[in-house]
Amino acid sequence: MALALRPAIVVAVCVLVAVIAVNTITQLARTTPHVGDILVFAPSAVVPVGDDDTRLLVHRQDQFGCVLDLNVLRRSGGSLVIETEIGGNTKNFRVHWAGDRTSGDTGNCGADANLVIDHRDLSILALAAGDYGISHKRIPAFADDISN
Repeated sequence: MALALRPAIVVAVCVLVAVIAVNTITQLARTTPHVGDILVFAPSAVVPVGDDDTRLLVHRQDQFGCVLDLNVLRRSGGSLVIETEIGGNTKNFRVHWAGDRTSGDTGNCGADANLVIDHRDLSILALAAGDYGISHKRIPAFADDISN
């Protein structure tokens, strides 16, 4: 009896491993930046306790660099849209920033800027924004605001 079940168990384990692998690959594909992706920072007066003071130095075309301060982005809100991927040895992206401000000092990128950001820094920004795209958690709250 046990020998008869062995092939079924092996098949079940193989299917389970395949499902986990496909799910992992899908998650990785979703978390890597693609042209057209958007990072949305919803404005909030409350910045989560324990946040570090992460500041990312980014480049602007034909200008000096500027600073993306994650706490300022979370407080004031704004968005980054990935417009193009820039080839080369490192994976950089040209993005468009639109929002109030990116920093509370002279490193501010302004309310509207075209930036060049490294893929690692985009990953940090995605974590701070809650992933790429508009969060599904915010849509019902927005719908409630409209109906009131």
